[in-house]
Amino acid sequence: MPSSTPSGFRVAVIGGGFAGIAAARELHRRGYAVTVFESGDGPGGTWRVNRFPGVEVDTPALMYSYSFAPGAWSREFPGGAELRAYLERVARTSGLLPLFRYGCRVTRLVWDESGASWSVTAQDVATGADETETFRAVVSAVGLLNVPRHPDWPGRADYTGEIFHTAEWPADLDLAGRRVAVVGTGSTSAQVVAELAGVASHLTVFQRQPGWVDPKVGRVYDDAERARLRHPVHRRIARWRLFLGLERRWLGGRIIRPGSDVDTTLVDACRRYLDEVFADHPELKAHLTPTSAYLGKRAVHSSTFYPALLREDVTLVPRAVVGMHEKGLVDASGEEHVADVVVTATGFRAAEFLGGIEVVGRGGTVLAEKWGDDPMAFLGITVDEMPNLFLLYGPNTNWYAPVFGMEKQALFIGRTLDELRRRGARSVEVKASYVAALNRWLKRRLDASSFAQTPNYFRSPSGRVVTQWPDGASVYWLLSRVLWKRSARFE
Repeated sequence: MPSSTPSGFRVAVIGGGFAGIAAARELHRRGYAVTVFESGDGPGGTWRVNRFPGVEVDTPALMYSYSFAPGAWSREFPGGAELRAYLERVARTSGLLPLFRYGCRVTRLVWDESGASWSVTAQDVATGADETETFRAVVSAVGLLNVPRHPDWPGRADYTGEIFHTAEWPADLDLAGRRVAVVGTGSTSAQVVAELAGVASHLTVFQRQPGWVDPKVGRVYDDAERARLRHPVHRRIARWRLFLGLERRWLGGRIIRPGSDVDTTLVDACRRYLDEVFADHPELKAHLTPTSAYLGKRAVHSSTFYPALLREDVTLVPRAVVGMHEKGLVDASGEEHVADVVVTATGFRAAEFLGGIEVVGRGGTVLAEKWGDDPMAFLGITVDEMPNLFLLYGPNTNWYAPVFGMEKQALFIGRTLDELRRRGARSVEVKASYVAALNRWLKRRLDASSFAQTPNYFRSPSGRVVTQWPDGASVYWLLSRVLWKRSARFE
């Protein structure tokens, strides 16, 4: 007989974005007593936090949405506010809102062997007060891009202007007529730069290293197309066409092999775009041309970034920032640049999974010490010596269809907990041999991939690629389907 009824089996979900909602919905519909700890004031995760000008998704919304919840999208690549509203609606219609605890940041997880449970300590964001509760299982859904990377430049304390990360954009900020510097030329920077060009009196963009940019031709849906996408059959067909088109590139790791047919095709297309936009500006084109494979860095999808760099009131500085002075920034050549406002589009600490949460597992094993610089988990979901702990969007689970992956991971967790109860077991833990075997395969594939060519957020301090999946989404789905029970040890 099961050890408890589902409703008496308490599960903590950390985070209320795409991953947290996927996990909470799957477990809630199976009858588990779910509590969602969310540090913000509502559902949405990164789409609630990031409100910088021009914020929008790079993956078509038809794919960047749940299979069980169609969105009434206004365009192919909707903006942050539309995605935030979508997540709020899904949480509401799935009956999840009563499960949320807002303004609660989880800081510590400790496994209690005698009680076969986790002590979860959460801090009230407003008061700083801590509260500890007990849960049979914990699901971390904190996301991949949730801890901003703040540059620690010499002289920063001397700077007298405003400086902030894109994820911490001040409300009601007016940049009209001000000299603005944007540090970084990745996907976020491309969106910000396109919006600020022509608003700031002058915009200076600092580039450490170039990445490939391809034009983003996202159409606005008319009423007829929106009606078609609301129809379940039409939507399913359109979604599968998109999925299969992308899967062909990824299956077998074709897109991540430097010099492969897919890599060459994509690089050639980006070169043609560079030739088209910068035909009369060869020096600027040279500064913006990478030497790596297509996915040496995360590719930027934008039709507005390059044109913004051609404006007379925009300057590209193809050198890294190395310091600050009272009035602005210092680049790697020693040149000083004046800026009233500095925007750091310097990314996130993506390779630091569960950053900010102390996790103490079986036998007092501290997860941060166990991982060191190389976080690894079985299919990114489970870690040995960490019973009844699950991750969504964990190590090596980032690819072209992240929401698809989150749904499969949530299903994996739901099946595992159901099996735990069916057996009347107290805990479930992945077998260490499965973690080791999978990560040997991952390392072989990823060490030879485009991801390992340049410094990027894919890699840990050791140089190992810890965020990316090296093959098709169908391969991941098959492994998660076949190995979920074989990899587990129930006690």
